[in-house]
Amino acid sequence: MTSDWHRLGPRGISAKGRNRGSIFGSLGAQQDGVRQVRARRAFTSSFSSPNLGTSWLIVPILGAAAVVQVVVVPKLAVRGVYPDLILLLVIARSLIAGARGAVFWGFVGGLWMDVLSGGAIGASSLALMATSFLTGIGHNAIFRRNSFVPLIAALSGTLVFSLIYLAILIGVGYRFPPGPLVFNLVVPATLYNCAVMFLATPVLNRLPEQATYP
Repeated sequence: MTSDWHRLGPRGISAKGRNRGSIFGSLGAQQDGVRQVRARRAFTSSFSSPNLGTSWLIVPILGAAAVVQVVVVPKLAVRGVYPDLILLLVIARSLIAGARGAVFWGFVGGLWMDVLSGGAIGASSLALMATSFLTGIGHNAIFRRNSFVPLIAALSGTLVFSLIYLAILIGVGYRFPPGPLVFNLVVPATLYNCAVMFLATPVLNRLPEQATYP
């Protein structure tokens, strides 16, 4: 509208009209500011939104994360051990939105990991879903008031996931020495996941929590 007034020229605009134009311009700027604030809030709340927990939109998102896990994350290996991105995402989701908000993430992310890694289909999903119920205990007030909760969740979540996953593999016929596997792989991976979660905790603390569910 202000551009139309400028096209009319000074003779077509009275003093009252010029004042009105400045008001409209300020209102437009305020609306743009409101839109920007809403966009930032939508971005920061997307991770904790309960709708994202059950929306099928999470399928391609976790699929992309699984590809990163298989292709990129192994390059961060230390003595053959690297963090589990999907597991950490599920744990973080359970801390932000509770177990019910993370169980679907665990199901979808586990399927992606089994498909891309060639493992037993469904094993990762079952282990991740069980893990989400455990780490969901740290949801809401406990998470905000105690900075050790994310570390404890990463520690307990990795151990529970690993033990359940190995038990499922043994149950379907896989054979491997459990003792050396636990000490040489599970324990170092747990420490690596805890370190990553520690670095991610400041970011998680800035995300809004959800106390209600759909």
